[in-house]
Amino acid sequence: MGEYEKRSDPTPTSQVAQLGTEPKIAAKGEYDSIKLTYLVPSEKLPDQFKPILYRLTRRDVVVNRKRFDEALTDNYLRLLNAIYGRGQDNIIKAELALKGAHVPLGPPPEKPSILDRIMDRDKVREYERWEERKEIGLE
Repeated sequence: MGEYEKRSDPTPTSQVAQLGTEPKIAAKGEYDSIKLTYLVPSEKLPDQFKPILYRLTRRDVVVNRKRFDEALTDNYLRLLNAIYGRGQDNIIKAELALKGAHVPLGPPPEKPSILDRIMDRDKVREYERWEERKEIGLE
């Protein structure tokens, strides 16, 4: 190989998981879990959430010698991504988009009830638009 030839990596790696991560965090090889997280109401938290959060936080404080605040926030944000497999779904969708494949944008809207048909026309219109997109093949 000549002195001026550039080497190219034959297997490109995806940067999807680092999307929006600060350069300081990416340089350490870490992920910015705050940017990958969304908050949910407490009634939507699974029963396993609190015991797992407690055990992970306790392990980080006792074994890994992290400060309590740091351990709690790190584990809380990681666990929120695990609810219903949200983190996995987002990474899979991003990889599909990277490859140019069709990406489903989200779960189908809830079918409106009789009361919704009277009180919430927006919900009915949203569901009808979703049905139309599904018929065309966009969903």
